[in-house]
Amino acid sequence: MTQNEVFNALHRGGAFSLPYLIKMYHPTYGALYFVNNNEDVIYNGNTYHASNFKYTRPQTIGGVLKNGILEITAIDNEVIDIIEKSDELFEVTAVGVLDKAGSITAIKTFKHQYGTAVTDEQMKVIISFTNDDRLEMTFPPYIFDADNNRGNA
Repeated sequence: MTQNEVFNALHRGGAFSLPYLIKMYHPTYGALYFVNNNEDVIYNGNTYHASNFKYTRPQTIGGVLKNGILEITAIDNEVIDIIEKSDELFEVTAVGVLDKAGSITAIKTFKHQYGTAVTDEQMKVIISFTNDDRLEMTFPPYIFDADNNRGNA
């Protein structure tokens, strides 16, 4: 499939879905590779382990990609371990999609680094991705006046 065909298939929605290949990475922990399929897949020398997950790609809102969710089972894998070690260096990357013919098409658009993770009673990890908000922050974060900086006001 071409890149255009992949994005058209993903955009159509409905009953059509493509199994994603995802990579979870932390520098001190290493990488975990998963495919939403019933059997393992080898791609670029890495074995993507069969897992049960739902990846919702980010949507374009106001010309900017926003949000995205990964719901993945923590049963029989090390997802909880990499989440516990995570900090600002934790990344989740959607590497490609597996089409019905069994070939893999790489996608290089979706790389997530910011978000929150929670677990539920069914051993499912839900990662809600957010955008980098550093450009929306004010600097300096404090406004100095006579009340909070009495010696130099």
